[in-house]
This record gives sequence, C-alpha cells and structure tokens, in this order.
Amino acid sequence: MKKLIFMFLAILLCGIVQAQTSEIILNNGKVVKGKIKSLSFNVDNTHEVRIKNEVSGENFDYTSADVKEIKFYDKKAKEVTNWIPLYAQMGLGMSYKKAPKLYKNPVFLHPVYKGKNISAYVHYIRTNTHVKSGSIYGFGIMFYYKSKDEDFARSYYLMDNSIAGIGQKTVLKMYFKGYPQIKEILKGLSMKEIRKDPTILVRKLDEVLE
Repeated sequence: MKKLIFMFLAILLCGIVQAQTSEIILNNGKVVKGKIKSLSFNVDNTHEVRIKNEVSGENFDYTSADVKEIKFYDKKAKEVTNWIPLYAQMGLGMSYKKAPKLYKNPVFLHPVYKGKNISAYVHYIRTNTHVKSGSIYGFGIMFYYKSKDEDFARSYYLMDNSIAGIGQKTVLKMYFKGYPQIKEILKGLSMKEIRKDPTILVRKLDEVLE
C-alpha cells in the first residue's frame, strides 16, 4: 500500500501526462488494447476513456457504461493498475447523509482494498489552493469506501501535495457515521498513521464488522 501511495504522489507532483500501453475490457467481453493518457479518464467527473490502437493509430472512445474494467499499464513503474466504473460521491461533504450527491455517471475508481464487508477505492480530483499570489492548481487523491450493502462509493479522505485534505478525527467520525465501531478504531490511530495510509481505517473497520 505504501508503494502504491508513493507511486500516486509521484505522478501528482511531477504533473507528467504520458501515454501507456493499456487494456479496456468491455462489458461484452471484448478487449481493446492500446495507449491511454494518464490523468485523462480517472479525474473528477470524467466518465469517458479514449484509447489509441497500437497498430492502426486509430482512436476509440468508450463511456463508463461500456466498460467493465480498465487495466492501465505504466511502463516506467512496470505495474498495472485496474480501474472500474462505480457511482461515487462528489467531494468530501455530506458523506454522513443517507443519499449524498453523486456524480451523474459512474466514474473510474481504483480498488486499493477489497474487504469482506467494506472496500476502499481511490480517484483523482483537481485541486485549487488559494495563496496570496494567486491560485495553485494540481491533483489530489480522493479515498472512498463502499459497503457491500450500497451501490455507490462514499468519499472520506483527500490526499494532495499541500496541507489541505489532512482532516481531523471528528470529521472522520462524521464521514463514517453509519459505523459506530469507527470511534474505537480512531482512538487507536494517530492522524500521522492515517495520513500515511488512509486505507487503514477501512481495513480495520472491515476486521470488526460481522
């Protein structure tokens, strides 16, 4: 998990957008191979993906409704990350609501923990930090959790390259309001541990759920 987070942060800090060899697995079972630009299909409310055929050079466009899974291959890291379409909550607020506001269409999330009762995912979002000299634009990693009883993912933590998104335990309790067990879990964790690996909350919560 540490290696995964470092890899994400390296991409964010460098701001490099480059094409990689990838695969799109469609709902009908067809596999399309080619190149997809990083930070192109998995940011904010983007629900479309473009892949360039390696042989013909032709571009093909698909929506999240067409796609079962994307296997994004990073040649430099020599790793494959999989992305799946899911309905997800917009932003960080209102996680405690029974029906928070969702993106209109399923967006592509990367599973980082698959639990028996609850799972964790990540997704990129654009960030805007206001400073005296103006605004700094960048990307952050939004962390989500999804219970087996819900058909959408709830956001609970934002990781970016600024001091924003750190959060507090009181706010995290609110984001996991449906799980009273989170109070005891948070007692045993420091914010340093949570910032280092935000999935620790979901993993420990999954362990205590029946």
